[in-house]
Amino acid sequence: MLVTAPSRAVVHEPPAPGAQHQHTMSEAAYNQPPSSGQLFLPLLEELNATGATRPVNIYDRLATRLSLSEESRSATLQSAGQNFNIFERNVRWARQVAVARGLIDAARRGIWDLTEAGKANLRNIVRGVMLTVYETDSGFILWADATDALSIIEKNLVQLIFTSPPYPLLREKTYGNMDERRWLDWMLRLCEGWRELLTPSGSMMINLGPTWTAGKPTQSLYVERLLIALEEQLGIHLLQRLDWWNPGKLPCPAEYVTVKRIRVTPAVEPVLWLSPNPDANANNRNVLREYSDSMKRAMAQGSQGTMVRPSGHTVAPTMLTDNGGSIAHSLLQIANTDSNSAFLRTLRETGRTPHPARFPEALAEFGIKLASEEGDVVYDPMSGSGTTFVVAHRLNRRGIASEKSLEYIEQSRIRCELEGIQTRTVCQFS
Repeated sequence: MLVTAPSRAVVHEPPAPGAQHQHTMSEAAYNQPPSSGQLFLPLLEELNATGATRPVNIYDRLATRLSLSEESRSATLQSAGQNFNIFERNVRWARQVAVARGLIDAARRGIWDLTEAGKANLRNIVRGVMLTVYETDSGFILWADATDALSIIEKNLVQLIFTSPPYPLLREKTYGNMDERRWLDWMLRLCEGWRELLTPSGSMMINLGPTWTAGKPTQSLYVERLLIALEEQLGIHLLQRLDWWNPGKLPCPAEYVTVKRIRVTPAVEPVLWLSPNPDANANNRNVLREYSDSMKRAMAQGSQGTMVRPSGHTVAPTMLTDNGGSIAHSLLQIANTDSNSAFLRTLRETGRTPHPARFPEALAEFGIKLASEEGDVVYDPMSGSGTTFVVAHRLNRRGIASEKSLEYIEQSRIRCELEGIQTRTVCQFS
């Protein structure tokens, strides 16, 4: 069954090694004082709202913000012959962790205030903290780093993971990326965790892009290195390499393509279709193409006996049967030109900056149709502005998404609203 989102705002802490971690909390748990991990992000949010203040002012504001019961707010514990308030102790410890991470200023004694780094990072989740921001009738979105989200989602639950992680680019992007060596290690560890989430017939589709060697007009082999490591180290096989051709791709890198004119525009990106199971679920009848005009004419004329094509291939009469469409090719011609979509118009009207690396809905639709069926769970660990999540709902799948940026999660909710997908708030942020 799908792991359901909690009915109240919950900050999830990483489980202890070997612990069974559930994505729900009992009512008894709500009557306990929140842990320091549960208080970490609300504390930063509250300081952002109030500015520099004394700790005594923060305690009650946090208790109100979290709708704590009187029992939780006033619970005490005896230590070294003295009673202390558990809630306030945990707030102080959350503050100490934030100071150690450079998010709260420790320079002014008795005054708590965010550092500039703390203010800048509020919209990106802190490692080790996970919250469900909103849910739908058949899914939910986690504000969480992709690595942390692994501890929340039930094993053997997901039929398809469809995602587009940041590439190991030479120039840093606003959504974050890393050098090739670190990226390869990071992706291997993620894929190792994703493998555990898959059903026995499940698979992953990972959209990547071409990158270049620093200072040279040569392309990196990071995709090939990843594929070899996945098979040799993790037993994850390449089922097929799907190539997404974007006719509207801009020429880059400019130095080699438009200035020196020694390379051509790299307009194809791989979508790696992977699984530990070589016989993973798939059905190409779900992604049929429209027949060509010549095929339509041949079917209309009916059987004329065996035909021989100029290439020498024979076409038997049985091949002229109308099966609803032609089998899809592995080269997917899909333009990524949604600049005037309702979604982007809404973002412009509300003053939001769109995610800079969105893939088209048609790409997600192809992968979801090919490798899953209605009712299956589709998960995007780095969901950006929610393309996979929304398309999964449209295709009657159950969706899970995780994203480290609260801004992009809010954009994904706009996508849902435009699609007519009803959402329910779990965590509310100012």
